Amino acid sequence: MAGSFGGKVAWRALLFAVLLDYVICQVGWTEENDDIGSRFATAQPDVDFVPVSTMDVEAVVGRTASLPCDIEPDSNEDRVYMVLWFRHAGGKPLYSFDVRGRSFNKALHWSDPLAFGRRAYFVTMSRPSALTVDAVQLDDEGVYRCRVDFKNSPTRNFQIRLNVVVPPHQLLLYDEAGRDVAGVVGPLEEGGNFTLLCELRGGRPQPTLTWLINNKQIDDHTILKNDGKVIVSRISIGGAERSWLNTSIRCQATNTALLSPHERTARVEMHLRPTSVLITNKPGQMSADSEITLVCVTHGSRPAAQVTWFRENRRYTRGKHSEFTNETTTVSRLTMLPQPEDDGSMIRCRADNPVLRVALEDSFRMSVVYRPVLTMSLGSTLNPNDIKEGDDVYFECNIRANPKEHRISWYHNDQQVSQNMSSGVFISTKSLVLQRVTKRDGGLYTCRAANQMGESSSQAVYLRVQYAPICAQPSPLLIGARLDEPLRVRCTVNADPADVTFYWQFNNSGESFQVSPARYVSTGGTSSELRYRAASERDYGALLCRATNTVGRQKRPCVFQIVPAARPSSPRNCTAQRILKTLEPFLSVKCIAGYDGGLNQYFTLDVLGEHGRVIANTTASYSDMVVWFNVTWSALDSLEEDEELAVTARNSKGSSDPVLLRDLVFKDTEKRAESTTRAETKFPAAAALAGLAAILTAAGAIVVLAVRKRSETTTSTKRPSQSVVQVDAQGRRFLIAYPAPADKLETKPDILNPKSDNEPPRVVLESTDSKSYTIREASSEPHKSAYSPPPTQEDMIPER
Repeated sequence: MAGSFGGKVAWRALLFAVLLDYVICQVGWTEENDDIGSRFATAQPDVDFVPVSTMDVEAVVGRTASLPCDIEPDSNEDRVYMVLWFRHAGGKPLYSFDVRGRSFNKALHWSDPLAFGRRAYFVTMSRPSALTVDAVQLDDEGVYRCRVDFKNSPTRNFQIRLNVVVPPHQLLLYDEAGRDVAGVVGPLEEGGNFTLLCELRGGRPQPTLTWLINNKQIDDHTILKNDGKVIVSRISIGGAERSWLNTSIRCQATNTALLSPHERTARVEMHLRPTSVLITNKPGQMSADSEITLVCVTHGSRPAAQVTWFRENRRYTRGKHSEFTNETTTVSRLTMLPQPEDDGSMIRCRADNPVLRVALEDSFRMSVVYRPVLTMSLGSTLNPNDIKEGDDVYFECNIRANPKEHRISWYHNDQQVSQNMSSGVFISTKSLVLQRVTKRDGGLYTCRAANQMGESSSQAVYLRVQYAPICAQPSPLLIGARLDEPLRVRCTVNADPADVTFYWQFNNSGESFQVSPARYVSTGGTSSELRYRAASERDYGALLCRATNTVGRQKRPCVFQIVPAARPSSPRNCTAQRILKTLEPFLSVKCIAGYDGGLNQYFTLDVLGEHGRVIANTTASYSDMVVWFNVTWSALDSLEEDEELAVTARNSKGSSDPVLLRDLVFKDTEKRAESTTRAETKFPAAAALAGLAAILTAAGAIVVLAVRKRSETTTSTKRPSQSVVQVDAQGRRFLIAYPAPADKLETKPDILNPKSDNEPPRVVLESTDSKSYTIREASSEPHKSAYSPPPTQEDMIPER
């Protein structure tokens, strides 16, 4: 019974298989015959399913799943007929791959539109073959079975469990205050601490969180929350190191190997202290006023260090400063011009981290060579506004020099001062002492010092020496005047202080008296002007002017010798020679001025002849009374044979006798010989007569002087028959004899008797040593005066 039942079952199965193959071959599993497949699935009992081991496959939602199924036959003679895919134990196929009756490359593919539809495709090129499902959905998760039918081999079944993975959808990284780190952690300080939190939302299966620093996993983290939906993890790190700069801190979340971990990364930013600062070129010696460039390099600071140069403890602002900077290095260049005051000073380069307020320094002491720098001053115990003649003063010279000075000198008004103990001048190392100073010691003083670098001078220090008034003009000063001629006699003194008071006095050989202040006025601080008129011969004499200031009274008065005006004496010792100036010939004439007649005189170089004319005019040098003429030689080419050159002295009363120039250096020897011959033949008689007259006149003058001297010794009431004036001026003494009218000889006692306009002095005796005299004959030629007296408000006569 049992055997017959088993045989019936086997037979029925075989019959069913034959019918199924027939139906499939006739109809096929196509999308167009989908209803047949459905009916077949409904009628087919699940009698061929044999449980097999299950393979787990993961797929990420929204991506592609690959369900493997090995369709390779066991032998080369066999081949696959059909591949069917089922969901779990369901009897309806989801997908079929049919090779029956066709080549393998032309197999028929069918996908259930209510399951995978177009999302599924069986890939036979892979090993093993696999059913790929695109755009995986959560509903796709489950157990799938792959049935493989072969031509000869038994049917093969594979079971695959598809797990659909949902990745986390949000990952946050923030600090303790809840601030998102925005890709940057920090900035941190070296050795500092920080805390970060990582928050994960979503994910199926639940993801795991991992922390990494420098790609090194950190196990020491704390899970603050995990409710299945949200995970919060925290790490706390202490002792931040410099090496962490620009490294990354990562929080990773992963729940499948199919995807890269979901992560948030933050770069570590740090504030770093400078690690080094160095002045790369420290010169051993610098020269003042020679430009030099110092370079300072600093490393390690973040943010970049701010480089500042200091001289001692003060910021160095001179020179040019430039910088080059990258992330952690700063190069600073200082181009400076060393000064003497920099010698021995410390120059410092300071690198500051502007955030951490941490700095490093490098420095060196400057050695600057320079010329001496001098500062001169009047002695500290002296009052520069209270130094008077006779006081002792001293100066101090402060010197800084590198190398040390080897010479010190002192100068007064740019003239070197030498030690002179007898004159009270003492020089020590750095001081100058002046004893019993006088007015001429006043002025500008400087000290100079020299070393190997050169010589320098100090600033000038003015020494003010206060002194009593002294005459500012030559004294005595001769003033020639006619009777009743109004004069304005100006007296000028030098004084310090300049606030002075003037006194005038009149002296002659018979009397002396003070002049009333009403007769003179002050024209300035150191000048006074006296209005004066000689009303008679007794008013010729000496006017004395004295001044007084706070220092004292003027010792020597200013003397104005009022004398009768006369024509000047002829110049003497005239010489002429031919000279070259810039390759051009000149005639140079030199004479010594004679007596000026009491008036300002000037000199002319004249051509004497039928057409007389003046070639040049000049005045005498005040210091040595020398008269110079320099005329171009071309101006002499026009001289006629009968013309001569002469030098004449002139003043407002007239002119002197001309002095002929006989020994001229002509460019033509023949012309010179002719000129000399002409001069010698022209003037011999006149010269002889003039010499004889001079001798007679001198003899008469000497007799008159002797008689006058004898008369003065015998009686004081007798007067000479003529006036003799003794005048000292310009280093010479003049004795001038004037005729005296007979009717006035007895009524004008002891007064310098004036000559009339038509009566010049008879004779002038000139001496330079007051012992020997030279006869200078006065001219008798009348001459119209060129003197124009200033207007006066009233005629002034001396007050008796």
